[in-house]
Amino acid sequence: MKKIICYILSIFLFASCKKEGAEAVLTGFEDATLTATATQLTLSQSAKDSVVLQLMWDAGTLSVSNGYAVEESLITTTVQYALDANFSSIKKEVAVTSSSLSYTTATLNTLVLGFGLTAGESGTVYVRVKSTLTANTSSNYSNVLTLSITPYESGNDAAYLYMASTDLTSFPWKLCARNKDGKYDGFVKVDQWYNFLLTNEESNSASVIYGGYPANDNQYVLYAGSDRWNCWTANGGYLYITANTNALTWSETVINSLSVVGDFNSWSTTATPMTYDATNKIWTASITTTAAEQWGIKVLINQSWSWFFGTSEEAGVCTLYTADANGFPYTKVGTYTLKLDLSDPKNFKYSVE
Repeated sequence: MKKIICYILSIFLFASCKKEGAEAVLTGFEDATLTATATQLTLSQSAKDSVVLQLMWDAGTLSVSNGYAVEESLITTTVQYALDANFSSIKKEVAVTSSSLSYTTATLNTLVLGFGLTAGESGTVYVRVKSTLTANTSSNYSNVLTLSITPYESGNDAAYLYMASTDLTSFPWKLCARNKDGKYDGFVKVDQWYNFLLTNEESNSASVIYGGYPANDNQYVLYAGSDRWNCWTANGGYLYITANTNALTWSETVINSLSVVGDFNSWSTTATPMTYDATNKIWTASITTTAAEQWGIKVLINQSWSWFFGTSEEAGVCTLYTADANGFPYTKVGTYTLKLDLSDPKNFKYSVE
């Protein structure tokens, strides 16, 4: 049991540590005892939504010798994960305010695959609880649990990566791996020098959080370690973002323009520019036709014939192409507004009103 004496109490509890000459002493700050509902787990996609693991610990009870009340929130608690028993390289830290942490099969599977465990093979993950009272004191650590976990091939569980604010309180944009191959892309609108993280869940306790860790002056690196940096972009405006979780890289392309082309404007790349509506996150353009478009219409990105939105098998959806393809149907005659919604990269949608 450790005793934290008056200079710490003066920061968190009261202005003076002395009460009628007595020295205030804080007690109850002890090493946590960590337990788990299971230590050998074989994960199955058929049970992906079921709770498969719960970690629990006893955080102790704080008290002060001179009668002052103490809030347990003074203790900062994090659950740490590593692939070695000495925790020489911490794979992830999860800040918690309760004395337990639960994982569904899908969440735990994504977590350990992010650590580098191989699907279908048993791997070892070490877990402990770190407790800290203040920045001026050493931390306490629980016992270390050894978990043997066999993950499964992720498949449909990782369709999206979410662009998150650095404090993980907002998730304004998302990227999609439409082929479930670890290659994500999407369109975002951000300010210049925007800092962000990429997560596999819209949650501040997401099991996988990618930041950056620039190497050789290359900022376009993805890194999921606890000592990660933020990712950032020097380009403000509308951007096309890609992320490859296999190669652990990301990229950005500035979108200077979207323009509509078809028979109605003689396939001009400049005659019908689209305007971005930031409030509704949509692009719009006014189109006047005298007949239904025989070949459909295309929306060119940066006036490029090799990067555009064209035909799709699903009505109201258009596909992003980097090679020759047909335009998407446009049968209206007269003056109408074309609306293009790129906010969900799994389905780029359009409508005519």
